[in-house]
Amino acid sequence: VRNMTKQLESLSLGQGMGTRAAEHIEVGKKLGHWVLLQNCHLYADWMSNLLRIVEEYSRDDVRASLNKDFRLSLTSMPCT
Repeated sequence: VRNMTKQLESLSLGQGMGTRAAEHIEVGKKLGHWVLLQNCHLYADWMSNLLRIVEEYSRDDVRASLNKDFRLSLTSMPCT
């Protein structure tokens, strides 16, 4: 568990945080980090970019290059 904190990259999303989020994801894919994007509801405009990043994983060449330990998790406030 202690080593996991070194591999967890968390970022609270908000306006203008898309570039940093994409960078965290890229590093995570290469190094096997877990990436936690929090408060996705605060940056709804960027979700189409995130969708493109995640859809890219389905390509065989990209999937083969992903570190097996990489994880991407998202949090958002529930809709009412």
